[in-house]
Amino acid sequence: MAVAAPTNAGVRALREHLVKDAPARESSVARFMVFATAMSGMAALALQPLIGSRLSYSLAALLGMLAAWYGTQFVLLRRGWFNPAVGWLNVAIEVSAPALIFLVDARARGPEYALTAPPLAIWGTLVALSALRGSRALAVAAGGLAAVEYLAVYFFVAFPKLPPDIWVTLQAPMIVTRAFLLFCSGLVTAAFVGHFNRRAEEALAAVRARDVLGKYLLHERIGAGGMAEVFRASYSPEGGFEKTVAVKKILPNYADDLDFIELFRREAALCSRLNHPNVVQVMDFGRFGDTWFLAMEHVDGSSLKRVIDAHKLGLPLAAVSFLAVELLAALEYVHARNAADGTPLKLVHRDVNPPNILVSTLGEVKLTDFGIASAAVGVRMTQAGYIKGKPGYLAPEQLTDKPLDGRTDLFSVGITLWEALTGRPLFSLEGGDTEKYEVLEMPIPLPSAIRPEVPAEWDAAVMQMLERDLTKRAPTARSAAVPFASMLQADGQKLLAQAVKDAAAYRERASNMLAAPVDTLPGLPG
Repeated sequence: MAVAAPTNAGVRALREHLVKDAPARESSVARFMVFATAMSGMAALALQPLIGSRLSYSLAALLGMLAAWYGTQFVLLRRGWFNPAVGWLNVAIEVSAPALIFLVDARARGPEYALTAPPLAIWGTLVALSALRGSRALAVAAGGLAAVEYLAVYFFVAFPKLPPDIWVTLQAPMIVTRAFLLFCSGLVTAAFVGHFNRRAEEALAAVRARDVLGKYLLHERIGAGGMAEVFRASYSPEGGFEKTVAVKKILPNYADDLDFIELFRREAALCSRLNHPNVVQVMDFGRFGDTWFLAMEHVDGSSLKRVIDAHKLGLPLAAVSFLAVELLAALEYVHARNAADGTPLKLVHRDVNPPNILVSTLGEVKLTDFGIASAAVGVRMTQAGYIKGKPGYLAPEQLTDKPLDGRTDLFSVGITLWEALTGRPLFSLEGGDTEKYEVLEMPIPLPSAIRPEVPAEWDAAVMQMLERDLTKRAPTARSAAVPFASMLQADGQKLLAQAVKDAAAYRERASNMLAAPVDTLPGLPG
């Protein structure tokens, strides 16, 4: 039976895993080396009557230093520290250990003893240990380093002190042969690593149809909700090309929920009609096995929520004005869409909030998640009140079951921009009576009351969208965008892009601080 050739996506998935798993592998090696060097040090002390005190203590000290090195490294790795160079450094230390022991043995007991001592027998094993790093180049380098060190300690340390009638096994031709075999052990290890990686890639290809939704190879999860989760994925059809996409997949608990599947299908059907630079594009919808999925445009960046969470003093004003104009452009387009027969759809997103606004590393703004969007043509799911939206971002009419229109989305935009300016939520995120009171009755503070440098015209533009009375609220997304368009600055998109990158760096630092949850860390300045 022919073995399936590994796909490019499968090859990349394996390489990504090897990179991601490097800290765990290095931690395992460090733990093993602590045990091995500590036990060897105790053995050196136990053999003191046979090898003498001087050699015994010298070996124990050397092995103790190695144990301390790997022990410290093990602790740091468990705490989240890692540098890719540590693998190369550790291989160099591991492969050089027999040479260091040789020098100690030669100084204490002479070159003949050093050349026949047990540590030299494990040199090839230490070369083979480099296979755990998954790199053929590293394995070849380990074999070459071992061979060079063996020849160096022999010809520069041992050979000048050896008697003329030394055993044939310790003469130069035999030592060169052993050094060559050490180098060959590196080549064999590299061949093993290559073979193992190829078989792993073939295994990925063989299970691809079962585990990766046919044409989509799933990578890391980039988002999750109560009923679905989103993965970064590679679209890899037969033919050789690949494209990075986002795959939204129904959680197993809801795979048989007919109402939710209908909601999912509606999202795909609706989004397939939308084609705008500020709206995430939907490319595919289907079922694979018992899983329903939606393939969408992948935005290389972050949700606006993560960006705001990292900037607890608010985003730069120029970035917010650019964000507002782009987001309102998306809603202007959505609200104006017609059905195939030309009938106005009167679409309402109903779930505009920071998690559903994506911002790329280039500062592009994309509106996503149209799962509960409603249209005037009549939809059973929305009429039943199946899902209303995200607590903390609902308009008054959503909480009082009144008719909705495009102005409903503008209230949610106002909440989002208020939060982007101040770095804090406007209303309760817990829902219930507290949110209802705050949205319907609580005096809404001006953004400048929280962040004094916010100009009065900004206050007016945001508060116009936060009018509780529909007749006083901005009537359309286009009219709401006018004041923000007048405040646009040339560097707005650049500053928004930088905020995305700063937020990513902030989250990376936060993830490495085990004692401090992300939400308790100080935010980035606005």
